[in-house]
Amino acid sequence: MAFCAILPPLHLAQEENKALTFREGNKVIYPRLGICRVAGIFEQTIGGSTVKLYQLKPLDFQEGTTVMVPVNKAEDVGVRKLIDKADIPKLLRFLGKDIEVASDHRKRNARNAERMASGEIYEVADSLKTMAKLSKGKTLSPEEQQTMARARHLIIRELSHVTKLTVEEVEEMIDDALAGKRSRTKKLAA
Repeated sequence: MAFCAILPPLHLAQEENKALTFREGNKVIYPRLGICRVAGIFEQTIGGSTVKLYQLKPLDFQEGTTVMVPVNKAEDVGVRKLIDKADIPKLLRFLGKDIEVASDHRKRNARNAERMASGEIYEVADSLKTMAKLSKGKTLSPEEQQTMARARHLIIRELSHVTKLTVEEVEEMIDDALAGKRSRTKKLAA
C-alpha cells in the first residue's frame, strides 16, 4: 500500500524564491519517518500557483511510499540534513546527561509528541532519554514504550547510516551513553 502526502497546507505565494536546499539523491531526515532519499524535485500547479516539491522516499518503508513536501516549507515541516559525523560524540554526551522527568504523564506524552514531530535529533534524543530514565523506575505505558522504541530506532538508523557502523555497534554506543558510560567513539574517527 503506497502512502503519499503533501505537508503542510500550502501557502503557495510565500517564499517561492527560496533556494533549493537539497538535491536529487541527497539523504535527508523527515520527522517520524527517518532517513529519506530525495527522489526528485519538480513543479506542480495547485490552485493556479506553481509550487516546487521535494519527492521523498523513506528508506525504511515499502518501495511505493512517497512524501511530497513543498520546497519552501521543508524546514518548517522538519526536513533536515543528517547529523554530521563530527557531532555524534556531542549527541552521545547529551544522551548521558541527567534529565528531569515530568510526573504528569499527559504533559510528558504531549511533550514527547512535539519532540518527535520536530524531527530535530536532539529533541528525539530528549524523548529517548526521558523514556529510558522513566523505564528504570516503572513500567512504561504502551504509548511511552512506542515513543521510546521509535526514538531509539530513528537515532540508531541515522547514526548507523552516517558512521557506516552496524546497527548493533550503534545500539551499544546508545546504551552506553544512556547509562552514562563513555562510548567507544574511536570507531567514529575511522
